[in-house]
Amino acid sequence: MSLPQFHYEGGPGFAAVTPGVPEALLREAEPLLAYDPPPGPDRPEALSLSLLPDGSRLLARAGRTATGFHAHAVLLPAEAAGALPVTAWGSAGWRERTPADGPPPALERIPPPGPYDRAAMAEFVAARGAWLAAFFDDVRRVVEEPGAPRVVLVEADPADVARWVMLACGVLPHARGHRLSFTTYTRRPLSAPQQLVGVLPQDAPLPAGGGRRHRVYEAGRGAAPEAPTGPAALWARTAAALWRAGRPELFAEVRRLPGEPYGAGPLAALALAAGVPLGSAARAAAADWAAGRPDALDDVRLHALAGVLVRPGGEPRGAAEAAASQRLLAALDAGTRDALAAELEPELRAALADPDAEPAAQAGLLPAATALGADTAGLLPQAAGKLARGLLADPEGTYGEEIRAALAQLPALRALVLDRLDALAAGDPAAGARLFARTGLRLGAAEALPHLRMCALGRPGGDAVVALDTLLREAGVSPYAEPLVLRTGMRLVWDGAPPTPVEALLLLATTGAPVHGRAGTWPLLARAAAEAAPGDRDAPRLAAELLRHAGEDLPPDLRTRLRTRADTPLADGGQPPVDPGAVPERLSGDPGAEPDAPRRPGPGIVARLRKRFGAPPAG
Repeated sequence: MSLPQFHYEGGPGFAAVTPGVPEALLREAEPLLAYDPPPGPDRPEALSLSLLPDGSRLLARAGRTATGFHAHAVLLPAEAAGALPVTAWGSAGWRERTPADGPPPALERIPPPGPYDRAAMAEFVAARGAWLAAFFDDVRRVVEEPGAPRVVLVEADPADVARWVMLACGVLPHARGHRLSFTTYTRRPLSAPQQLVGVLPQDAPLPAGGGRRHRVYEAGRGAAPEAPTGPAALWARTAAALWRAGRPELFAEVRRLPGEPYGAGPLAALALAAGVPLGSAARAAAADWAAGRPDALDDVRLHALAGVLVRPGGEPRGAAEAAASQRLLAALDAGTRDALAAELEPELRAALADPDAEPAAQAGLLPAATALGADTAGLLPQAAGKLARGLLADPEGTYGEEIRAALAQLPALRALVLDRLDALAAGDPAAGARLFARTGLRLGAAEALPHLRMCALGRPGGDAVVALDTLLREAGVSPYAEPLVLRTGMRLVWDGAPPTPVEALLLLATTGAPVHGRAGTWPLLARAAAEAAPGDRDAPRLAAELLRHAGEDLPPDLRTRLRTRADTPLADGGQPPVDPGAVPERLSGDPGAEPDAPRRPGPGIVARLRKRFGAPPAG
């Protein structure tokens, strides 16, 4: 290469120029070389890269002198080649005054890199780690999106601005890093033409955060910005994780891998294989990228990546990660899968059998373990039982991405979990109803789970006995075949409270007595009579019926209360026996009903319930 040089001074202007540089180009370069020193004796160094209208680039170093300032510049072609321009920070090749031996010759390359202090860079990254992801996302935007906000970097030392620029150029695709324009120092940041602009704190134009046209980073003031979101932002978050982990050399390697310029997949794959911890979204991107290109990584890295995705531990696995991991495992050759299975199966089995492990963590392991071919079938019932108990105890906290993914991808696990939930819901229908009300869990049409189906429907509105009929229809099984569905339905309808005496009489009339004994609902019906309001005309009849049918099945204290209620005379002086066909009707629209009288279901409801139950067994 032949790179013309310029020397520019504050008074005379261009003091020395490589022969052959057009005058028009010098006029374009002149305003870019101006240097305005700060008040006082400080001598901040300005290293800048500016883009010229013809596509060429002007790399310049400017500093204060005793008589003003001096700028030494090198004209670079548009095509990227050689070292990144920012590496010239601190280079011994920059001249601080105009040479006295005439016009300078053209250079073959940019000034050699200045000293790179790894420890200082590591300290810098540690102090600004919380700002890196947002910064990288803003750098991507200013490079790729016309009109994107320029980035203002507020630092007391221009060397720290140079470090920001090094970070940015290091993560960008190589050609873009060569054309990222910057200046490490200016006193007029809002009018600076570069994409990254360094400024001293006293010259900061806007509060931290900036406005519509500028994004201001001042790590020593204000809270760090929120992590960016979106597909391209995932690349920025992954790049930040690599810098924080001290693995910047992976950026050079990722440029040799296939993929989109700002795709997180290849970068995340290299990071995970190198042991850098990443979140579930980045792990999903790595698995998805590697699944489509299993030959892009060498065997050692591919094995390491797959191991990270399957091995127990780490943060929760999302549905996207679980699915992508399975695709990657399916894309591996049989030898690699067998080696992984042999290596990881003991860890997987131990994690799945751990009684103290979180249900979500265990569920997250199952899809990948199954795809790997690990023998976990014998552990599924235990994991399913634990998961079912967790879902009932804390529906919202348990039913996360890992659980949803595992249930969607493993039909055997779903069947076991739902079967266990059905059994648990029979004992606690209210908890079953909460599960469906607070999560997205839904039952398929072919899943015959009577207690869960009623819980999923919840308590229908309207008349209680009609609601019970609706629930029993949803259960899809007769209470004479499965008596406990009657108990589940009654608990959902009355929510632990007893029915009214007239509702209880109707249930006895339509179902028959024996099913209540097998369903364990005698105590609830007995409470309907025992706890009825004084003067309730149906309570004595109900108490007499219960004493006749339930007999010794009721606790002694409850039997005593029922006898007392059965002996209470009615206002009309009689105690007629219950005749299911003659259950009186007192609907809400009955003009003869007293305003506060209990509502009596009519013959239509009796007929409907009889049709639902069939003819009640005798006795």
